[in-house]
Amino acid sequence: MDKNYRSIKYKWKYDKVDGDILARVASENNIPVPVAELMIKKGLETKEDIDLFFNGSLKSLRNPFDILDMEKAAERIAQAVMNHESICIYGDYDVDGVTATALMYIFLMQCGANVSYYIPNRLEEGYGLNKDAITEIHQRGTNLIITVDCGISAIDEVLLSKELGMDIIITDHHQPSKELPVAADAIINPMRENDLYPNKTLAGVGVAFKVVMALRFTLRKYNFFQQDAPNIRNLLDIVTLGTIADVMPLIDENRIFVRHGLELMNGDSVRIGIDELKKVIDSLSTVKKMKTSNIGYQIAPRINAMGRMASSDKSLKLLVTQNRHEARQLAVELDNENKYRQMIERDILQQTFDIIEKNRYAEDEGGIVVASEDWHPGVIGIVASRVVDKYFRPTIILTDDNGVYKGSARSIPSFHLYDGLSSLSDMLISFGGHKYAAGVKIAKENLDEFRKKFNELVKANVKKEDFIPEINIDAEIESKDITSEIMQYLEKLEPYGQGNKEPVFFMRNVSKYQYETYVGKEQNHLKCIFEKKGMLFDAIGFNMKDYKDIIAENDEFDILFSLVHNTWKNTKTIQLNLKDIKKSE
Repeated sequence: MDKNYRSIKYKWKYDKVDGDILARVASENNIPVPVAELMIKKGLETKEDIDLFFNGSLKSLRNPFDILDMEKAAERIAQAVMNHESICIYGDYDVDGVTATALMYIFLMQCGANVSYYIPNRLEEGYGLNKDAITEIHQRGTNLIITVDCGISAIDEVLLSKELGMDIIITDHHQPSKELPVAADAIINPMRENDLYPNKTLAGVGVAFKVVMALRFTLRKYNFFQQDAPNIRNLLDIVTLGTIADVMPLIDENRIFVRHGLELMNGDSVRIGIDELKKVIDSLSTVKKMKTSNIGYQIAPRINAMGRMASSDKSLKLLVTQNRHEARQLAVELDNENKYRQMIERDILQQTFDIIEKNRYAEDEGGIVVASEDWHPGVIGIVASRVVDKYFRPTIILTDDNGVYKGSARSIPSFHLYDGLSSLSDMLISFGGHKYAAGVKIAKENLDEFRKKFNELVKANVKKEDFIPEINIDAEIESKDITSEIMQYLEKLEPYGQGNKEPVFFMRNVSKYQYETYVGKEQNHLKCIFEKKGMLFDAIGFNMKDYKDIIAENDEFDILFSLVHNTWKNTKTIQLNLKDIKKSE
């Protein structure tokens, strides 16, 4: 779209599909044109590919042995199970790490294995394997360590494990560096440069599930199970939780995991811990059907809260317990811990906003760097994300860590954060991350100079127009296409999430049918009825009071929206959930 397609807040980006291709895909697959456009933009045009997307079953999952080293890993773990060796699962304190640990622990317990786990304390030990933990695990009499969601860069720690006489298997999904911990007995990571496994989007818990698939096959090969082997489909709720929390693309195998995992969470056999956590969350206590948004914004933060503020043990126990009374107590503790985390986060966020406004950091077309001596390190990553949401600037938030500044960085699409920090690496003690997120350490005496250089770097690499956030439009739609049929297809498009976001539709030249109103406690939600070609559409725009003048002063608009069902007094209607509005050209 050209520069005219810009509202008071956003740029609109719409990549139009070739009309002939669009017509062919819609006709050959007997689907509405807007749905055909959605499929084409996902790279799906054939009947087989589209059917797999809508109806992919567990049988569509790839062979786990296609991952490099999987046979070695499965054989070694199987021997440990059959010989009753002591196994320790070493995880991470975030939701992906906790769920991966829980998944592996539950399956091995179901196999009768001699298994324990270890999750490092975020504040005391930091991320990943550490030598003190390896030594402690050795003192337990451990024979085999299995890492989940970590370990791909733990070269020295893997060597120590082997020196102490413990075998170690690495399972991870993070981007490896050139040097791998080759002393490990097996390294399971689809991101390895020479690994041909086509799915590179697995979360740590997804990789752990593939290991469990391979291990179950191997144990059956040895006739280990006297009765039926454990039903690993029942672990997909845990896979779903970790995959959504780690914001992995909901495509390929992840889409299959999450679809089936949501069925478990919404069914009669919902895991006790998740069921009790739902009950203590006011906004979820009456929800009949959980969606990915409920997990991402309500369940996952409570699982994560313990790891951010202290130890993750209680989060893990919630997922593995079979005792409902214990699950209820743990759910209450996690909910309370999350409230405490939110309180601290709100306080730090307000302080951050005050500093930014006082120093006018956001008035320049550059980056934002804010530091404090006493902010809690467990929430500054969230704070950095909130700052980017508000000011749309590359942002670094720092706090004291044993005499130096340590913090989290977040960015916008037009600024590659890792590359930018690389060019300033001589001013940093350490850093790591990717395009959109990173962690940094910096000497306090370098802060002012670093802020200046970072600001200059952002200015030099980001155009003025790139500081305006962008909305990607998925498909153009006509009034005649907004029917119950398209709603059925949109329901089949779920689960929504990263890589498969709720579609944003574009409709031109809609008219205001009656005067708009503003609803909600603070009357900041726009409610109106639009008309086009004789069809009326009820519309709601959350937090859109800023558009009051535009709505009041004009009669015809171009609008962006998602389509949702609205149920009122047992009557279900189609509603437009507005994303943006502008005067029609």
